Amino acid sequence: MELKVWVDGIQRVVCGVSQQTTCQEVVVALARAIGEQRTGRYVLVQKLREKERQLLPLECPLESLAKCGQYANDVQFVLRRTGPSVAERPSSDGAPHAPERTFIRASLPIKPRPMSTEVPRSREPKKAMTFNLGPMGSGELFAKSRWRQHVWEGMDFKEGAGAGQASKEELFKTVLRQQEQLHSLEVHEDSLEMDLRHWEHSRVPSQEDEIFFLEQLVRRNETELGEEEFWQSELRLEKECERERQERVRSLRASLEDYTQRIYELSARTEALQKEIQWEMAERAKRGKETPGPSTADLEDMAAKMKRDLEAKVKQGTQLESNLASVEKALEEAERNLQAQNRELEELNKELRQCNLQQFIQQTGATVTVAPARPEEDAPLGRAGCEAPAQPPHGGQRPGSCVRVGRGLGAARQTPSCSDFGGSPLGIHVGKEGSLILNF
Repeated sequence: MELKVWVDGIQRVVCGVSQQTTCQEVVVALARAIGEQRTGRYVLVQKLREKERQLLPLECPLESLAKCGQYANDVQFVLRRTGPSVAERPSSDGAPHAPERTFIRASLPIKPRPMSTEVPRSREPKKAMTFNLGPMGSGELFAKSRWRQHVWEGMDFKEGAGAGQASKEELFKTVLRQQEQLHSLEVHEDSLEMDLRHWEHSRVPSQEDEIFFLEQLVRRNETELGEEEFWQSELRLEKECERERQERVRSLRASLEDYTQRIYELSARTEALQKEIQWEMAERAKRGKETPGPSTADLEDMAAKMKRDLEAKVKQGTQLESNLASVEKALEEAERNLQAQNRELEELNKELRQCNLQQFIQQTGATVTVAPARPEEDAPLGRAGCEAPAQPPHGGQRPGSCVRVGRGLGAARQTPSCSDFGGSPLGIHVGKEGSLILNF
């Protein structure tokens, strides 16, 4: 696999990294690639957003990267220089020279890293340089195993056994190595304590920030899904509109073809009609040459005759209009006379009824109360006959058309004929209990 490491703002790629590759091996490979001009003490720092963590020499970067889970893409590895090398340290004449760098001194820090140190992100990454760790040779494997053996020997050092077997120089080197290890462990402990305090202080806010970030991400995803549904519906509508437009275009093309065919037919027909008109004009010209037309005098006589006929028609129309007006006036006068005669006829009918009633009273010698007659029951004068009204069933009488006479009138029990009353429409019949009923 490949491991990307930032070195002085430049992204470099280390190839051949496996799950067993340690941080020390990565630092050694990068140090060899940098060269001898930039010697010093280097550490590999794992950076996640605003949080940094220094990796141990025997810690595997890929395992640490796998522990980050979904945030593995945000992790950056930075190679940071923490101090000068052994050769660059200031030394006095009386002090003995320090031993050469071991693998631990080349990868572990001497002093705690500053918290404000960050990798500049504004700069564009330069061309990445690739380093291949590759398989180690036998010499490197032997050196690594020897170094591990020295470490365990230093950790399990016993004063009695060491004093009896090692020389003074070896003891001095062992003491210096143990002091260096203790110093490195103290620095590492300080960095772990700082990281622990930082995590304790920023644990709750970071979780809240993460929850807030996830909520925003969910809302953004929901809005994107809503927009996707909206755009899908818009796409369906556009497809339907496009289909309708295509159908309309096809119909327009079909109608255009029909109209074009009709135009061709009409053009051919127009040409045929023009030919017929030209032929007809030629025929008329031939006929005009063969038969001469009427003279001017004949045309004037015909015009004068038509003018006289028109004047006569106008006079006749005026006379008819005057006759029509006189007829309308006579008709109105006749209508007025007819209305006057009708009113006079009604008055005469009323007088005739009164006379008939008086004559009947004189003949019977009784007092009769006459109900006023209704206009709709008045019979016109000169009626051709007289009918005796039939007696209503159950002895009923029509109101307003009969009068009752007392029982002592024996002479009135018989119904007189119409001739006795001068042809008036009166009828007399005997009702129940010997009462006399007069109808008119």
